[in-house]
Amino acid sequence: MKKSFLIALSTLIISAVSVALFSSCDKETDCTLSVVVLDEENNNAPIQGVYVKVSKDNSEVNVEGTTDANGRFKATFKAPAIFDVVAQIETGESDPSTGERFYREGKNSVRLQEGQTVDCSVILLSERLRRY
Repeated sequence: MKKSFLIALSTLIISAVSVALFSSCDKETDCTLSVVVLDEENNNAPIQGVYVKVSKDNSEVNVEGTTDANGRFKATFKAPAIFDVVAQIETGESDPSTGERFYREGKNSVRLQEGQTVDCSVILLSERLRRY
């Protein structure tokens, strides 16, 4: 009787330790970035159709896309990091003498946290830049 009790107790302890070890592997580590692009020319209202690039210096990590109807762009990453966020939109204007197109740009940096969604705002400045 004592022997069967020890076997049952050992089995229970081994099962509990196994569950604890394997369940810790399921930890959520993905990081989500939610970018909203705001238009300085329109009282910082969200703006649709803006090109967004999320990148990290000296890294192959590079995510691109455009903002949705709410001025948002989302991306998910496997690990925390610090990223540069650049938003650009062409103005539709060009220099008549050179044909160079103009665009507006905004920049920000963001630090992603493990298992969390981090919000980031980027304001498109009114200044026109030339695209060479």
